[in-house]
Formats: sequence, structure tokens, C-alpha cells
Amino acid sequence: MRLNRHAILFLILIIAFPASAFSADGGKIDDYLKKVDTWITTDTTRILSFIDSCNTQTTEYLKSSKYWDETETDLSFLLGIDYVGSSRIDNTGRIYFNMRITGESEALFYTDEPMGWPRQLTPNNWTDEGLTISRYYVHPSGDYILVLVNKFGDEMHDIWYFSRDGKFRPLLESRTTRYAGVMFDEDNKDEFYLYADNMKEVHFAHYSISGAKLDTIYHESGAVYPMDYYKGKILFIRALSFSESQIAMLDLDSGNVTDLSDVSLFWGGAFTKNGGIIALTKVLSEEDEFMKFCMLDPDRPKEFEVVYDPGREVDDYTFSRESGVTVATLNKDGYSELSAFNLKGKELKTPEPGIGVIGGVYMNDRNDVVYDFASPTTPPASFMFKVGKKDVHQIGEVSTFGFDFSDIEVKVIHYKSDDGWEIPALLYVPKNARKDGSNPAIVSYHGGPPGQSQPYFQRNIAFALSRGFIMLFPNVRGSTGYGPAYEQADNLEGRFASLIDCERALDYLINEGWSRPEKIAIWGGSYGGFVVNWLSAHAPEKFACAVSIVGVSDVDHTNQNSSQVFAAGWEREMGPIGSDLTHKLSPIFDAENVQKPILVTAGFNDPRVPPSDPRRFAIVLSKLDKPVWYYE
Repeated sequence: MRLNRHAILFLILIIAFPASAFSADGGKIDDYLKKVDTWITTDTTRILSFIDSCNTQTTEYLKSSKYWDETETDLSFLLGIDYVGSSRIDNTGRIYFNMRITGESEALFYTDEPMGWPRQLTPNNWTDEGLTISRYYVHPSGDYILVLVNKFGDEMHDIWYFSRDGKFRPLLESRTTRYAGVMFDEDNKDEFYLYADNMKEVHFAHYSISGAKLDTIYHESGAVYPMDYYKGKILFIRALSFSESQIAMLDLDSGNVTDLSDVSLFWGGAFTKNGGIIALTKVLSEEDEFMKFCMLDPDRPKEFEVVYDPGREVDDYTFSRESGVTVATLNKDGYSELSAFNLKGKELKTPEPGIGVIGGVYMNDRNDVVYDFASPTTPPASFMFKVGKKDVHQIGEVSTFGFDFSDIEVKVIHYKSDDGWEIPALLYVPKNARKDGSNPAIVSYHGGPPGQSQPYFQRNIAFALSRGFIMLFPNVRGSTGYGPAYEQADNLEGRFASLIDCERALDYLINEGWSRPEKIAIWGGSYGGFVVNWLSAHAPEKFACAVSIVGVSDVDHTNQNSSQVFAAGWEREMGPIGSDLTHKLSPIFDAENVQKPILVTAGFNDPRVPPSDPRRFAIVLSKLDKPVWYYE
């Protein structure tokens, strides 16, 4: 997640001078929650009044700072094309990508050659109407594109149709159902398959474009996601938790479902041209090994064969059914490498993009590959190459905003946790920084829990670095990129050890002399916000202020009020609803220990962390007379 403007301002301004808080009453947390739960999710009028009041108070507080004008001016000049990415390519060679002007929403563009003049597809008035692009699917022929669209950030994913000549119209719109997982029928351009998630269950569906008709074709309980369609069959995955899944196949003619594996871990799969299946899975990996690309014959379920062992974690991959080639991005301690191979496991030539992060990779049937890339010295942009060759062509350029990361040293460091585990982290240090405890610092915790902080170019991070901040990005237990055992080490009771890892990141900055508690800020979004909330209640003496972006404070409340499709997996990760474990893991019940100023934010239409969770946390903190600001 990116640091937004209010978060950066809060971090910079709050370290400069102390804060005041909402007026408060005494009392117990459970009593406060009983009262607030009578309206916090149901009384729209009261909720909107609460949001307006808090937003006004928080904004007025920030603007009252003597540092506001100069900081606002410095942030406001960061205007320009600040993102080119989400690139795709069809079988005609037309290249598609999202491009964004600073402060605006992304728009979809295309060009018929690298660095060609970009032509815009999606309309400018979408921003005014609250419509934003979630993702998009290009039909291999290039005849049309299906764009998934959110309205006011609700992530319900309406689907809009854009023809090759630029004409467009909505196909599916709903504020209660999420449409995603588009799969094209290669034998019929008029039809495609997808899934519909109503936040309680997932249905596989078929859509006819000419008939404007959506038909449900399959349903089973739990989190089930289609991965590929080919000649009357749908390959899908049952996601049992973040680290457990099963692959299965639906035959549309008979309606029969074949379980193709036992419970293991699958990160995608696709049909080959002869009807076989290639999947990225842990099914033939030892406990301490990474997932491997394996082949499976649907007529012989559960008999997998390794095609390619990358020996590292795979961040993303793309497969061409026509050529039988896979291109993958491999994670090397947070950095990215490219790898390509055919169905016989033979490695093919790919470029070496340099030290940085590849955000996505996509290939057409001609083995033309496009990918997104960013590094500490390269703003996010898109590139193109052909499998078997090392030549790379840039697709579009992005503004650097006058910042030069060459004066920043980017290190991969390790620090020890209490039980001896070595915790990797990214450390950004200005070259003139001294180890005398004088440097302001921000520790940023990633979301997930499975996720990884990687060295992207971010203009907001560049701004903080230009102000002399040191940045630390810990990849604590539960992070991806370091193998399955590391990723699963934070499950259930292991969560406490992972949270100790998070605290020891603060100790690292202090013990190494990079900073001291009164100059350290902590920040995180979603699960990272949960970490911030936890540290605010359990290690307040080790930092000066905190920003919790859409963070979880009550594990049970979030699980019960977000999409129930994920409920079972969330319980496997955090513990059963109503258990002592989820209660102990919920920072809201330790809110009396919060001491330092905290900015709590929520997203009004957030489908994962319901806004009522951060609202409840902010209210409880204010009742306890804690220094809290709330913005939704």
C-alpha cells in the first residue's frame, strides 16, 4: 500500500509537536463497545455525522500546524505521470496499460508499438462519477476488452465492455455482487465465464455478450475461484486458508466435479493445449521447499509430475496455451528475476531487468511479454520483450518528480527476534545519516498477513527521504518470499512471535543508533494497520506516533462483518471466532495501554476490513482520553 498525503503529513507534523485528543469519559472497554455496537454498523445518519465530525477535526488539526504550508506546498508539486503499469498485449501486438496523473484515477490506454503515442480508452468523467479501474481482461484477438470497475471504492467490480474501436457500455453492474475472474471461450468470442461473489458465497457464471444474459452454472460453499476455462471445462481452486488449497475441475456438460488433488497449496493453474494441466503448487515440495510447477493429467487425478523447480518463491507468472511457454517472476530476497520455460522444463532466454521489482507479467500467443518494473532509481513503468531474446523495449515513461534515489542507500538487513529467528528487512538510509539517534524514522508494516515489502519507487517515500527520514520495511514471520515454512510461521499462536518480530524492528533502529523513540513513527495498512494498532497498545514507549490505515483492531468483529467467503481462511490464520486467541490478538481490548498519538483511518466501502472496526477503535480510544484522530 502507498503512504497517502494525510498519512505523510501526520507523520511529519506529529513528531514536531505534541497532540491533544477528543474529549472523553471513563469506563470499561466492553461497556463502550456495547453502546457503540447499537449504531456503528446500522445507523447511517449517525455514522455519516460521526465521519463528518471526525474528518473535519482531523483536517483542522493538521492545518493548524506551523509546518502545514511548507509541507503541503512540497507535496503539491508532485504532479505528473506517476504510474504506468498493469500492462497487457493481445495477439495483434497492441499493448494496453493503465496510466495515472498524480492525484487522479488511472485510465486505460493502448499503443500499437513501444513508446508510441498512447490513446485513451476509458473516459475522463469516470473520476467525477466515482468509478475506478480495478483490473481488465484483453480478449486474445484484440477485438474487445473487459474492464472491471469499482464505484466509490466498493470493490464490487462491475464489468464494462470496450470494443477495439473504442465504443463502450456496461455489461454487469451491482453494488451487492462482486464480478471477477473473467475467462474467455477461445472458440466463441461472444461468451465468457466468470465468478460472482455476493459476500456470502461464490457462484461460477456464464455470460453471453450478444444476449446480455448471465447464467449461474455452479456453486459450492466456501472460497472457490475459477482459474481457467477450456473446451467445456473449468479449472478451479478451493481456498481453505492462506496456506491450504485444493484444485478441482468442473465438466460443464455433465456437471461433475473431479477433485484433482488432496489439500496442499496451489497458486494458480491452466489447461494446456492437449487438455493437461500445469499448476504452481506445493504438492511435490518438502516442508522447507518452495512451490514448483507441476503437470497433471485430469484422467489421472493426484498424479503430479514436476516440470520446473524455480528454487525460489514465484511472485507472478503467465502461461501461453498456444506455445506452451511459461514466464515467471522469481523473488530473490525482495528483488525480482525473470524465468521462462516450456512444458518439457527447458529454460528459455529472458532479459535481466536489474535490481528492482517486477509487479506483473503477461504474455500473448506469440510469446511477446509485457511486464511492470520499478526500482529505487526507476519509477514504475512498463516494458516488453520476446521470449528467447534479451532485448527489452520500454513502453512508457514516468516522471521522477525531481527526486534522485542515488543518494539513498538501500540495504537488505537482518535483525534477531527473541527466539533467534533472523528477520529480513529493507532499510533506506540517506547517505549523510549518522548513527547518533538524531534521524527521524518511519517503520512501515506490510499488509496481508501474507505479503512482502519490496523496494519499489514511490514518490511519497522519496518525499519522506528528501526530508531526512530513514525508512525500515520489516518482512516478519508470515511474509511471502521466504518459503512456505516462513509464511505459515505466524498462524494461530505463532502470531505472537510474529508481533514480537514487528516490535524488534523498532529496537533495531534504536540499538543501531539510527534513531530514538521520540523520532520514530510507525505506519501500516490493513494487516499492517493491525500491527500498528497492536504496537500502539503493547510497545508505546518505542515510538512517537502511529498511522493505522484501515487496520484491524477486533479480529472477531472484522471476520464477522467482512466477506464471509474468507471467514474460514481467516479463522485458520487468526483463530476461531469467539476464542481466547482472537480476543488476545485484538488490540482494541488493550486500548487502555495506548499512549502515543495515532491517526486511525477507514474506507467507507472497504469489503475486507469493515469500516466499523476502525470506527469502534477510534471511539474506544477517545472515550479513554487517548490522543487519537480519525479520518474516513
